[in-house]
Amino acid sequence: MKTLILYSTAGMGHKKAAFAIQEAFKDKGIEADIIDALEYANPWYRFLYMDFYVFVSNYMKWLWWIIYYVSDIKLFDLLTRRGRAISDYKDLPGLVDELISRSPDVIVSTHFLLPSIARRLKEKGLKSKLYTLVTDYGPHYCWFSRFVNGFFVGSDLAKTELEKKGVTANRIYLTGIPTEAKFDKDFNSEDIRKEFGLDDNKKTVFIMSGGFGAGPIEKVLEGLNASSQDIQVIAVCGRNEKVYESISNKDYNFKLVPVGFTDKVAEIMYVSDVMVSKAGGLTVTEALNSKLPLVLYASIPGQETWNVKFLVRNGAAKEAKNVSDISRLVDEILDSEIEYQEMKAGLTKIRRPNAAYDIVDIVLKSGSR
Repeated sequence: MKTLILYSTAGMGHKKAAFAIQEAFKDKGIEADIIDALEYANPWYRFLYMDFYVFVSNYMKWLWWIIYYVSDIKLFDLLTRRGRAISDYKDLPGLVDELISRSPDVIVSTHFLLPSIARRLKEKGLKSKLYTLVTDYGPHYCWFSRFVNGFFVGSDLAKTELEKKGVTANRIYLTGIPTEAKFDKDFNSEDIRKEFGLDDNKKTVFIMSGGFGAGPIEKVLEGLNASSQDIQVIAVCGRNEKVYESISNKDYNFKLVPVGFTDKVAEIMYVSDVMVSKAGGLTVTEALNSKLPLVLYASIPGQETWNVKFLVRNGAAKEAKNVSDISRLVDEILDSEIEYQEMKAGLTKIRRPNAAYDIVDIVLKSGSR
């Protein structure tokens, strides 16, 4: 089966999910090619999906809230769908031609660009079966398309909402959101703690900012100063060197271990007791698969609101509405063994660590073209 996986670097989660699916295909003996759609984008389109999105979602959340929810209104979607599809086609010159020239049996996408251009692909004669993974726990109308054969979702909530938007139930598969297999793996705790200089006798709070280093790490650390627990904090700053330098030169009421960009997030999650993070789809899924209780703060309105709703409803996370809530919620989780185990049970109930392999099995079972 000739397989192609399409993703976009407009958000590291789309990329991570794509490579997890590629690895699952490889384990099944199938070499799946992988394409970053933004490699075909003109400069303006790349600016909108990268720089503009990162800036607005982090520094003008009120504007992103308007953009997200207005564009998720059914009438707005009906009136703009065709135009958006034409724009995506024209602003990604060569992508449709590339997909058609490769003529894969199956295309699996981890970004909503495929649903947008699916009709144009079919009109151009592409015979491939098209599948899309929704990388958050609730869908926006941008994920909807009558020309996509199957949708992979992470929750019953996402499945229900997709049905409301017009996707027939037989095209929706509740698989979970794929992560690398190592997030469901046992590590040597002693070696990890030694590598990062963590104290065996202290509870560990993990602050995760995401691959772009965006997120209010400094505010979170200030909030944790009020914690009554004997904690240590490991903060991953991603590629944000400015934040790394800033927190490294400050004193806190706890031991702080600042970390730059690292490929050992799974190991850090394994030795942590609770994580404070924005509610990015892949980030929270990695925590789910690591069975790590969450305190969610400063999440992006829209897609991350779905994630917060899903996790809190299932007892896997608590939401901090403001900085002062962070230390209180962390203390509540770490101070009560009963509550801690209840959160662990909530995580276990909804985690789906085999998502990538379940997706591959569905694709293989459904056949090609």
